[in-house]
Amino acid sequence: MSKPKKRKHHSILIFFFIIIAVFTLYEEFGKEKKPKVAPRITKHDKGAEKVLPKPVKPKVAIIIDDLGPNKNVAKEVLALKAPLTLSILPRQTYSAWIAEEGHRLGHDVIAHIPMEAEKSYKLGEGGLYTWMTDKEIADTLNKDINSIPHALGVSNHMGSAFTRDERSMQTLITELKMKKFFFLDSLTASGSVGFHLAKMNGIKALERDIFLDDNDDPSGIELQWKKLINIANKKGYAVLLAHPGKNTLEFLQIMLQNNNEVTVVPVSALVR
Repeated sequence: MSKPKKRKHHSILIFFFIIIAVFTLYEEFGKEKKPKVAPRITKHDKGAEKVLPKPVKPKVAIIIDDLGPNKNVAKEVLALKAPLTLSILPRQTYSAWIAEEGHRLGHDVIAHIPMEAEKSYKLGEGGLYTWMTDKEIADTLNKDINSIPHALGVSNHMGSAFTRDERSMQTLITELKMKKFFFLDSLTASGSVGFHLAKMNGIKALERDIFLDDNDDPSGIELQWKKLINIANKKGYAVLLAHPGKNTLEFLQIMLQNNNEVTVVPVSALVR
């Protein structure tokens, strides 16, 4: 090949390489300028957008006290659409019927045992007094519990004197431990030793946080409910005691239908 032809051939190759180099630089420059687009995620793709968990609502156990003497009132309580806990007085006319019916409907049942108050209130049949011997306390308690089928635990009805008396409460706690019952301290007065003794003896126990209807007035009941919500939000749970009065049941019926603030649970769910 002659020299002019070789030069021409070399020039063509050089020109060709220059074009390739320019084209490559242009492509790389263009990539940097183009906005980055996130890959499209379909519902079938692994690693699809995470669904945020729903906020966990605090748990509240609502215990309805003083059931037993009145069947119609009990029916109103049982008609409320919520997992309420039925706290039943012993040896009353309808104690066993309410316990059986409540258990059939899936409610927790506890025995609401009358205990000596500081004032001389009449406790009725099945009451526990500080003047009783240990055997009398144990025998009375066992008869009380036997009158309430399906009971899981015990709470105190009144009891501001009894729950402060360490000897009397130790006897009661010992009996509950043998039955594998829990103790719910209604805290009718400060200074109760019930919760402390229960924990010392290795049985499950809870304390009341709020009485819903100390003031049996719609505005008072609403105020107590708001206090309950605050406590539940702080602790993650709360224990509410209420009585089957007209205003209370009307309030609970409305509140439970529109409740978005707490999760109502049986008391056994908190004891666990």
